[in-house]
This record gives sequence, structure tokens and C-alpha cells, in this order.
Amino acid sequence: MRLIRMITMAVVAMLAMTAVAQQASLTVNDEARHQTITFTAISDDIVKVDVMPEGWNGTRLQTLASDKALNGRVPKVKTTEGDVSAKMVTENGLSVTFLKSMGQIRMGHGDTDYLVDAISMRDSSRVVLIHKPGESFYGAGERGYSFNLAGDTLINYNSQNYGYQMGEARTKLMGITMPMVISSKGYGLLFDDFCKSSLVLGDKQLEYTTTSPQPISYYVIDGNGRVENVVKNFTWLTGRQELPPLWTLGYITSKYGYHDQRESEGVVDTLKREGYPLDGIVFDLYWYGKEEDMGRLEWDKQQWPDHRQMMHDFKEKGVNVVTISQPYVLTNGRAIDNYRLLDPQGLFCKTDGTDTTHTVTIWVGQGGMFDVSNPATRQWLRNRYKSLTEEGVTGWWGDLGEPEKHPLEIRHWNGLTAEQYHNYYGNEWSKIIYDMFKEEYPDRRPMVMMRAGTAGLQRYSVFPWSTDVSRSWGGMQPQVTIMLNTGLSGLGYMSHDVGGFAVDPENKRDGELYIRWLQLGLFSPMLRTHSTYQAEPYNYKEFGDLTLRIIKERYRWLPYNYTLAYDNARNGLPMVRPLGMYEDDMNFARYDHINDQYLWGRNVMVAPVMQQGAVSRQITFPDGTWVDMNHPERRYEGHSTINYDAPIEVLPLFVRAGSFIPQANYEMQNVGDYNPDKLDIIYYSNDTPSTYTLFDDDLHSTGTLDRDKHREIQFVATPQGRTCFINIQGRGNIDGDTPNKDYRLVIPATPKPKKVKINGKKVKGVNYDKLTGTLTIPVTIADITQTTIIEIDKW
Repeated sequence: MRLIRMITMAVVAMLAMTAVAQQASLTVNDEARHQTITFTAISDDIVKVDVMPEGWNGTRLQTLASDKALNGRVPKVKTTEGDVSAKMVTENGLSVTFLKSMGQIRMGHGDTDYLVDAISMRDSSRVVLIHKPGESFYGAGERGYSFNLAGDTLINYNSQNYGYQMGEARTKLMGITMPMVISSKGYGLLFDDFCKSSLVLGDKQLEYTTTSPQPISYYVIDGNGRVENVVKNFTWLTGRQELPPLWTLGYITSKYGYHDQRESEGVVDTLKREGYPLDGIVFDLYWYGKEEDMGRLEWDKQQWPDHRQMMHDFKEKGVNVVTISQPYVLTNGRAIDNYRLLDPQGLFCKTDGTDTTHTVTIWVGQGGMFDVSNPATRQWLRNRYKSLTEEGVTGWWGDLGEPEKHPLEIRHWNGLTAEQYHNYYGNEWSKIIYDMFKEEYPDRRPMVMMRAGTAGLQRYSVFPWSTDVSRSWGGMQPQVTIMLNTGLSGLGYMSHDVGGFAVDPENKRDGELYIRWLQLGLFSPMLRTHSTYQAEPYNYKEFGDLTLRIIKERYRWLPYNYTLAYDNARNGLPMVRPLGMYEDDMNFARYDHINDQYLWGRNVMVAPVMQQGAVSRQITFPDGTWVDMNHPERRYEGHSTINYDAPIEVLPLFVRAGSFIPQANYEMQNVGDYNPDKLDIIYYSNDTPSTYTLFDDDLHSTGTLDRDKHREIQFVATPQGRTCFINIQGRGNIDGDTPNKDYRLVIPATPKPKKVKINGKKVKGVNYDKLTGTLTIPVTIADITQTTIIEIDKW
């Protein structure tokens, strides 16, 4: 009886969670097929399609859409209904039409058809959608085996893949799976379902099948032909990640594992002594004792005799502490006290049909599994996380959250089976930590490392990583594809264990691989080295100071990278972007075959070397003119392919002509030394006008976007014959900030100018390096909110 009462309570709770504001909708009774069809406009670019069997009165599960999206303004639509059809058209042109006699729902934009729902072929657990032949599909969460997913069957059931490598079929199914895809034709599709499911991406049709207890609903997301617009609209629907803690954009050291306080302090001291900037250290499972103590969630006093003082000392050095947590409380170690406390309270997952905690066996023991669908479990975890956060923990790492072991015999507190709840576990777990920070520490930006979940995970300030990758060239090679597909799926901060985690006992160390992986990590959303062996960069001294130079370079890019974080928070765009994102002819699929290049934001292209022994590589350029950042006198046109020399110390890096790249060209010990008022603004000149917007705020407060407590500084280049005008002006205010700036405008590979003026006056201190052709202009600005005009006469 208790289990029945629990399920009933859960049903009531879930029904309450799905209440939304009034939306613009059109409902049609399909009497011939005994069902009701409803089109609901969520925005001017998103329509939800519901097809409900006649008389269905089951439970609605939690939607994948964000509350903010569902409770936003009611969009304007035009609806018509006649004997033959019923149609809804949004203000931006997305149309959804039900053809009554044919039993079809047609979706498109203007005269362009996207999809046809053959509702005569659907049942409560299966939907068939017809599309045009030849489309490519992307996203679907963490998919590492191919960028274009067309032609495959995607299983949505989160799975751990220890020691995976490129080319292995198991990389089709990883820790973050999402029932969504984006078409190369510029539209997207999200099934409103987190249960175990499959999506067949055939040449002419998509077939979706689910274990969900409710009929299938989905969102059609319009991009009007552009993938970039689809990503913006998808993240608007599922939620956008807030601005990150600035320290997450610095360097973070991690290992499996730092066993005790002495070792950890030694690692931090060594990194500092050798000149490495450092902003974080991640503690794997030894912070609470040994592997079999999992679920103890308490510092081990023998291994960490004064953890509070250690974290205080680290914080004084700008080093933030992140600690691991897992879903399991084992009974074969010292976590048994927690097990005995929590089991009578019903906080663990139960065996289906019983009131008995289900024993889950993992690689280091057995015990109970936190049932995070239970509000009481969430409250206990929140309280424990809070007490540890009060002691000095800055960020939380949720590991094994697929969940890695999730027996099918389990039924959760909310009434769902293991298969039905599995993918949503990581979202619910992340929300516990996110909500704790929002309510207990409202002025602190949360950092949640989580390797599993589904659509919408990003709205809980999650920094995912691509799980326990092999320390091998085959392990590094899928990382670009993983970052691309996951980024298109809304998770803009997907990263990886730099250096490779799972070590081959026969080949534990490969210095060349470590350097190339560190170069990839330099332009990844999070630069975190992690391994079971020699994870730290100071272990690779055979390359001189190369590892040090790479990590210091990360800090030079802080102003550019923080602006990318702003673009993610404001528009939902990832830091790692596909080459085809900005093609003038919208041929996004042109570069489907390239899996080792990507855009870092809009204006920078990264081409890491990912083959063992390679000292050169082939590079293909997307639309535009591209400047070699290593040799700025060299330029390349879009749609061309070259062979590029790249010895071990060289990372091929290119920038769009006309771009402004802000850099912090000074030494930092951590991001606390970053001064946004003192920057180099590097302008890669072009013959056509260009603009760039630099983001600035107080670097730590929450809600600086919503409260309009930030500044956008716009740089505009206007070439006019022999003269180039560069205008600089900031808009917005920052609490406690002064509006003065101390910039240097740097123009590489340019002729020596005849004269330089700022606001009509000749400038002192202008420097021209004849050897490199680099022009440096000091730009001291008393009030950034006023326009500063730089005039450069080229000859």
C-alpha cells in the first residue's frame, strides 16, 4: 500500500509541475482516428505538436522545456480551420497544417516543407516523420562517432564507455543522450520525452519509438534555413546556461586521484613554483577515504587532517576546490552509517513492487542508490552539499550519473521504471546543486560538473565532460565531434579529460600526445587536465617550457573567451562551433566530412594536430578570408584547402580578416589578476567594414545580464580608401566600475602608417615594428561610454 501511495503522490507532483501559462493554440478533433490534435505556439519560431488518443487521461511527465519558455509572452499566430485542413502560422512564418483526409501534419517555413507527420502510421509509442532526401542531422547530445548522424539509429539511453576510442561503435551511445536533432536545412526537432527511446534517421523518414507512458509530443523549431538560428531557438526553449564563474575559464588540475592533503598541497605548490597559473583543483573519490567509502560524503580526517585550512589556503592562492559525489551509498565501507540512517527514511531506489531498497552492485562494492526523484532525497543531499560548501568547497562534480549502474528491477519514487527515468537522473541531480546555490548563495555563480543527463541540462550551470576517455590518439580524436554535437544540443561547455584518463598499462605515457591534447584543451570550453597517471603539465619537461606557454596562453584569451560565455548566456551559442555555421549560401553540410577543425566562436578557426607523429596537416577554410595567427602576413580564401606545417610547438590557428581579438597580454597567477580595463585589441585588417562586441561586467555577480549591470563595448572598423577609421564605444553600466580604459590597438602585418590620430589629435607612443609589420597604438580612454575615433592613414 505504501508503494501505491508513493506513486499517487508522485503523479500529483508531476501534474503540478507541468502547469504552464496560457499559450496560443489550435485544437482539432480528428474523429476519423479517434484522437485530438493540438498545435501550441511556444514562440514565433517554435510550435509544439500533441496528438492525444481519445479518452486518454494518463500522467503527463515533466516537460523538457524550461519554465521560462513556457511562461513567456503569448506569441502572435494566425489560425484557420475548414473542412479539409487546420493551420497555424506564427508571426515569423513557421507553419503547421493538419490535412484531415490525408491524416498528415505538415510543418515548414513559407513555401519550404520541413517534415510530414504521417499520423496514420503512429501509435502511442511510435511516430514516423517524413523529410526530404539528402538531409544531414546533428546534435542528439553527446555523439562522438560522427558529426552527421544521418542514416543511423540513435538510442537514447545514457551509457558510460570506459576507455573509449575513435571508431568504436559504442561511442554512438554516451553519457548525455537527447531526443533531438538539427537538420542541415535549418530546422530542429525535440521530442518532449526523457524516457528510453530510439530515433531512426532514415534517408526519407525519421522513426521515433519510446518507452514513455504518455503519447508522443514534439517541438518543431524553426531556423529559417540557418542552423545558428535553430540553436538559439532550441536553447531558448530548453533554457540557457548562465554566465560561468570566471575561474572555470582558467586552468584546473585534476587526477584520479589526489589521495591526501599532503599530496594535494604539493601539487598546487609545484604548479605555483613552476609558474603555472591555476584556478582549480578537483578531488576524486579519495577526499572521503577509499573507493569502498562511496556515499560517505565526509572528509576523511586521517588523509585530510585540516581540510578547512587547506581549502582556505588554496582560496588565498586563487585555487577553487571541486569535490566528487556519486549516486551510490555503499555498505561495504564506512558509508554504511549513512546507509543505515537513510534506508529507513526511504531515500534509496526500491525494487519494483516492494518497499525494499534495491541493492545495486558497482565496481567497488554494493549498496543503495539515491532516488533523486524523491523530494526527501533531494532535501537530504542538498543539506549535505550545503554543509560541505560552507566548509570551502566551491564546485561539485557529479560522477556516474548516467546512472552507470541502474538495474531494471528498480521503480522510482515518482512511479517510473529505471528505463523511463534513467536519462533524466542527471538533470534532477544537477538541479539539486543548482537550486542550493540559487537559494543559499544567490550572489555566487554555481559550477556543476556532470557527465550525464538529457535536453535542458545546461540550465543548471553544468560543465560536462566526455567521460573516461582513453589516453591514446584514438581517445583524443573524437573530442572535436563530441564538442560539436553536444554544443548544437545546448551544452556549450562540453569538454574532455585533457591528456586522456584511462591509461594503457603497457603505454602509460606519451609526451607528444599530451602536448597535442593540451593544445586542443587550450581552445576547449574548460581546460582541465585529468588522468590516472602524470596528469599535471610539469611532468613533461622534455618539451621545455611548452606546457607552461600553452597554459599561460589560455589566460591571454580570457576577454575573448568571456565574451563567448556571454554569447552562450545571451544567445545559447556554444563556444565550439561547426565550420559551416556561417556559410553565405547556408550549405551547412559542406564540411560534414571534417572532424578535426572547428570554429572558436565566430571569428577564430582551430585546426589541432590529432595524428601521431604528424608535423603537418591538411586544412580547409570556410567562407571568408582567413589570416594565419602564427604568420599574420599569410592569408587564405574560403573553400580552399592547404597543407600546413605544424611541428610539435605549433597549433594551427586562423582568424577571419576584419576581426578584433581582445587579449590580456600580461602575467596572471589566476583569473583574479585579470583586469578588463587593460587589454590588447588585435585588429586583423580587411578592406571591408567589420564589427566586434566585447562583453564586460563585474566578473562575479549573478544576474548581471538580467539586471542590465554589464557593458557591451563595440569596435567598428570602417576602411575608406587609404584611411581606416576604428570607433570604440561602450554601452551599459557596471556597479562600482570606472569608465576609463587602457587599451593598445595592435594591427599585425600592416604597412607603416603615414599618421595616426585619436579624436582628431596626433597620438604619442605609436610603435611600428618593421620586422613583423606590427603597428601598436596606445589608446587611453577616459570614458568608454563616449565614442573614441582612431584614424589611421595607411600611407
